[in-house]
Amino acid sequence: MKLLEHVPLIKQLEIINRLPFFSDFTLAERQVLLESFSHLYLVQKDKHAFRRFEKDNRLFIILSGELAIFKKEELSQLGKVGPGEFIGEGAFICKREHSTNAKALSDSILLTITPEALTRLPSVIREKIKDKIIEGMGQRIAKLNSYIEESM
Repeated sequence: MKLLEHVPLIKQLEIINRLPFFSDFTLAERQVLLESFSHLYLVQKDKHAFRRFEKDNRLFIILSGELAIFKKEELSQLGKVGPGEFIGEGAFICKREHSTNAKALSDSILLTITPEALTRLPSVIREKIKDKIIEGMGQRIAKLNSYIEESM
C-alpha cells in the first residue's frame, strides 16, 4: 500500500461525496474527517491491503476499486468489497489480528481510520461512523443468513 499524501481536499471530498457510507455526514463533518483523522492509500492491482494474521487495527473504507476477501487461498474467495463498503472492522473493533486477506482486484483507493483517531473525532462524527459500521455488519449478517438458508 502506498500512502497518498498530496491529494487536494477538494478531490477527496469529491470522491467521498458519491459514497453511501458518507451520506449522513455534513460537508463540514466530511472535511474534519479527511483533514485530521484519516489517510488515503493506493493499493495496486494484485497487491494486498492486508494479510491474514497481521496486526493492523485500521478500518478500511473503499473509495474506488475492488478488493477480494479470502481466508487461505485466493481460489476460495469469501467475497468482494467495492466503493462505499468497508473491511477490517474485526481488527478495528476488537484490536486483534486480521482473520482474512484482502487483495486488490483493480487499483483501489482506501481511506483508513485508526481506533485512536476515532476516539479523537467529534462525537457526532464518531457516532455516525459507528452507525455505518453497525449497519454494514447487519447487512453482512443478513447476507450470510440467506447464504446458509440456501445451502440447506
